[in-house]
Amino acid sequence: MHIIFGMLFGNPIDMKALQFTLLVGFIALQPFASLGQRYGDEDEAPLIPQEDFDELLMWMVDGKYEKVLYKAIRYTEDDETKKEPVPYVFMSMAFFKISESSDPELMEKYSKALKDALKYASKFVKKDKEREYYDDYTDYFNDLRRATMNQGEIYVDEEKFTKAKSYYKYLWTLDGEDPGAWLMYGTVMWKSKAVRDASEAWATAEKLLVEYGGKGLHEVQTDLLKYGVIYTAEMLAGEGNRTDARKWIQATEGIFGTDREVQAVLRSIGG
Repeated sequence: MHIIFGMLFGNPIDMKALQFTLLVGFIALQPFASLGQRYGDEDEAPLIPQEDFDELLMWMVDGKYEKVLYKAIRYTEDDETKKEPVPYVFMSMAFFKISESSDPELMEKYSKALKDALKYASKFVKKDKEREYYDDYTDYFNDLRRATMNQGEIYVDEEKFTKAKSYYKYLWTLDGEDPGAWLMYGTVMWKSKAVRDASEAWATAEKLLVEYGGKGLHEVQTDLLKYGVIYTAEMLAGEGNRTDARKWIQATEGIFGTDREVQAVLRSIGG
């Protein structure tokens, strides 16, 4: 055994470090461990064998993202397995990792990798109607949200609101109870002169804030909400609508009541 580890990893005396690495990896990959069993009961073979998930998983670990795409897409297009949620999240994760790649060839080939990651994540959410698997991927979805939020901000700063709207739409598609996503979607629709769509999205955001406040939001969602409140309030105040500008800050008082940036905006618009 030591000879094998020496051939694979170099120095056989680093066994403790290796064992720790393997243990961390094993813990991190636990959500995938029972996929095969969850796809069928004891008397029925799963539609997708556990070995196939294991293979996809190892390719993800090894950075072989294209191989993941080529194999997982077969399941998303096959009539027997296209309703199964997990292949879609593998597609999403592979595209997301590609979007973070520094490989120019890969980036050129998959120039819309982040959008593709969002597309397949949205499909996963729709397929996982009972949220049987959703919570297994919380960390991944938060990473995806952060990247999406950042890209949305870039387009907003560049005043490319039509491009920005699809990113915020994906965010509320991933979680229909994300008030910040609805708020910013409404705001970019407003900037795009789509008044009706903006009003409907803002109404949804307001309803969610009244019903839940900030309960159940992940940190990245709270960050998005803060960004949305500040941007929207300043935008409305700049248009002379100080009443609605104050409304959004007051609607999030329970969340950002002591936040210096938000309170500074409130003071600047006469709150």
